[in-house]
Formats: sequence, structure tokens, C-alpha cells
Amino acid sequence: MKVGLFIVIYGINNIGKSTQATMLADALTASGLKAEYLKYPIYDLSPTGPQINEILRSGKKQEISEEEFQALYAKNRHDYQPRLCLQINDGVNIVAEDYTGTGLAWGWSKGADLEKLIVLNKGLLEPDVAILMDGERFLSGQETVHQHETNDELMDECRKKHLELAARFNWSVVNANQTQEEVHQDILKVVAERVKEIE
Repeated sequence: MKVGLFIVIYGINNIGKSTQATMLADALTASGLKAEYLKYPIYDLSPTGPQINEILRSGKKQEISEEEFQALYAKNRHDYQPRLCLQINDGVNIVAEDYTGTGLAWGWSKGADLEKLIVLNKGLLEPDVAILMDGERFLSGQETVHQHETNDELMDECRKKHLELAARFNWSVVNANQTQEEVHQDILKVVAERVKEIE
């Protein structure tokens, strides 16, 4: 049985990742493939999911270091990996919104050492396709209780860090400030080209 692809869509918050990841999963399904949308972190995966959500949305000041915070994200990804691998080995194409690169970008933006963050994520499955959606944020989707989304300066820094990581790790970059359909078509093109390379 042919294994599925692991596709990850990166980008800062409020850039349209959820919409595009869902559209891609739906397009793969419509073409006759098995596909599922997945959003990291996995908030219902204990203990890390609820812990991450509390830190992000409680309105309280972050009391642990950024390295400790990113370690929670990394453990969340590690803990979910057995299920992820089962799905992929069963031929399911996984379209993930956010993954290891998200932790690297945010942790680095908030002062953590990038190389230490990379070590935290060692042993995690590498995506077959990594796509960065880059552009100006759509503020209509902003969460007022989210500690990152109300900090414009941090968002700008995180956008820069995403672009630097895209260059370092060879992610494909798509312009997010087009129509939804134009962004979708660009993403489909990236995936199709990567599939040709793999085959």
C-alpha cells in the first residue's frame, strides 16, 4: 500500500492557514485520495495540549521560560507522532496546519536559542511538503484573548523569522495576499511539483 504524504502549511496567525489547509485536504479527497486536516498543537492531547492552551489564552503572563514553553509544544508533537505515522502508513495524506517550524519561529522570535529549539524537535517526522504562506495578516480573525495575536511587533518579528526558516529549510513560499482560490491554486502547484520529485 502506498503511504500518504505529510504536508505542512506554515505562516503567522490570521494569514488564512486553516482555510487553505482545509481546502487542500478537500481537494485531495475530491481527487480520490484519502486525506485529513490536522491542526497543531493537539489541544485535546493531555497533558500538554490543555497546558499550552492555558498559557496562550488565560490572559496571564507567561510564567515559564520560552524554552520550557516550546518543550511543551515539542512533547505534544512527539506524543501525537505514533498516531500520525499510523495514518500516513495507512495511505492517508495529512495536511497539517503548523508543526515544528512554527515552534522554531515563535520560540526564536520570543528570545529562545534557535539551535536548542531544533534539538527539542529532533526525532519528529519530517514533512514531505512544507509551504509557508507569507503576507499581511487578516485581522478579522484575530483572537483578543490570544497572547500572540494582539502583539503586532511580535507578529512582525515572527513573520521575518518564518521567512528566514523557509530559506534555511527550503520551504516553498506562497503569497497569502491573493484571492482564496489563487492561493489554493499556488498551493496545489507546489504539492504537485513535490509529488513529481518524490516519485
